[in-house]
Amino acid sequence: MQGTRHGDVATLPRERRWAPAAPAEKPTTKRRAQHRLLTVTVLALPFSYIPLELVPTRVSVTLVVFALVVATGIRYGVLRQRPGALEAVTLLFSAYIFVRLTALAALQSGAGAIDVGEALSATLAPIGGVILYRVARRDDTKDACLRALRWMLVMLAVIAGYQAVVGLDWLQSRGYTDGFYYFTFDGDYRAFGTFLSPTVFGAFLAVVGAALVCMAPTIRGALIWLGVAIVPLALTETRAAWIAFGVALLAGWLLRSRARPAYLTLGVAAAVWGIAFIAWLAPQAVGTMVARLATVTDSGFSSNLARVHLWEGALDVTLSQSPIIGLPADEFVRRVGMLAGKYAEFGHAHSNFLQILFLYGTIGLVLFVAILLISFGGSLRMIAAGQNLPWAYGGIAAIVAFAIDSAFETSWTSFSMNALLYLLIGLGHARAGTEKLSIA
Repeated sequence: MQGTRHGDVATLPRERRWAPAAPAEKPTTKRRAQHRLLTVTVLALPFSYIPLELVPTRVSVTLVVFALVVATGIRYGVLRQRPGALEAVTLLFSAYIFVRLTALAALQSGAGAIDVGEALSATLAPIGGVILYRVARRDDTKDACLRALRWMLVMLAVIAGYQAVVGLDWLQSRGYTDGFYYFTFDGDYRAFGTFLSPTVFGAFLAVVGAALVCMAPTIRGALIWLGVAIVPLALTETRAAWIAFGVALLAGWLLRSRARPAYLTLGVAAAVWGIAFIAWLAPQAVGTMVARLATVTDSGFSSNLARVHLWEGALDVTLSQSPIIGLPADEFVRRVGMLAGKYAEFGHAHSNFLQILFLYGTIGLVLFVAILLISFGGSLRMIAAGQNLPWAYGGIAAIVAFAIDSAFETSWTSFSMNALLYLLIGLGHARAGTEKLSIA
C-alpha cells in the first residue's frame, strides 16, 4: 500500500503513520568510556611530579605522561599519518634539538658534554605535542578533549586554592623546598600549582584559560570559565601570564565579534560588570593585583631588572659566541653571568625566544617562530572560511597567550606546556565536520 499526497502534504499508510519512531541514539556511558584514556591523559598533562602530599620525595612522572600520550596516539591510530606543515616543522625542530644536544654538543665541548637524558627529554616533548595535535583534530575526539580540559582547569583551580589556604609553612613541611622556585627577590610566596614555579603555572593557566573562554558556545559559558580561570591565575601573581591572558581574550573576542558584533558589546559589558563586582567583593585582592601590574613600568623593580639583564646578557653572549647553533645549557650561568651578574643564577633567559636562541641558535629560533606562525595562520584560515567555530577562536587565543608569555617567561622546556599548546592548536585546526560545540 502506497502513501498518497494531498496538495503539498504527504500522508503515509496507517500502519506506517502509527509505527513507533526509532529511539534516538544516546551518548551512553560505553561511548564515553571509549575516550577514557584520552581523558586520563589530558588530566595528567599538568603533572611533572607526584604531589608531595602523597609521597615523601619528589618523583618525576614526565615519562609516564609521555607514555600516556603515545598510548593515546596508538588508540586513535594517528602515529602513521602523513605530517602536515605544522607537524613537519615540529618534527624537524625535534630532530635538530637531538642533533644539537648530542653530535654538535660533542663537537663544541667534547663527548663529556652530552647529557643523554636531557637530549631525549627535549627531543620527545615536541613529538608528544604532535601526537596530541593529531588526536585533537579528529572530529570524534573534540568534545572529549574539551570536557577533559575543563575538568583539568577546575582541578588546577582547586590545587591553587588549597596552596593559598594552607600557606607556605605547611607546604614546606610536606617537602616543597629544594627545587621549587616560588619566591621572588623580595621573598614573596606565590601559588605554583603542579609545577616547580608560579611563572610556568601562570603561563599554563593563561593558555588553557583563554582557550576555554573563547571556545565557549555562549556568553554565559564564557563567563563561567573566565571565573574558573581567573582565580588560580590571580594567585600566581605572575604579570606576564596576566597580560598574556588579557590580550589573548581580547584577540579571540574581537575575531568572534566580526561574525557576531553583539558578542563584542556583551563581552565588554560583562567584563566591566565582572571587574566592578570583584572590586566590591574583594577590594584588597584587586588592589594587590593592580599594584603588581603597575610594577611593569617600574624600571627599578627587582623582577624587571633581572629580565633586562638576562635578555641583554643572553642575546649578546649568543650572537657573539655561537649565533648559529647556540651554547650548552650548563654554560648559561658562567657565560651570561659575565654580563648579567647574579641574575644569571636563574639559569635561563626569562624568555622562550631568547632561551631557544641561547640553546639552539638562530636555526632553532627560526623553527620555533615558524611553528607559531603556521599555527596562527591555520586557525585564521579556519575563521576566514567560517569553519570549525568556535574551536578556532580558542586556538587563536592559546597561541596568542603563549606567544606573549614567551616574551617574558621560559616555559617551552616544560613537557606539560608543549603538550597543552599542541592539543589546543589541534582543536583550533580540527577537520571540518562539527561546526558547533555539542556540549555547553
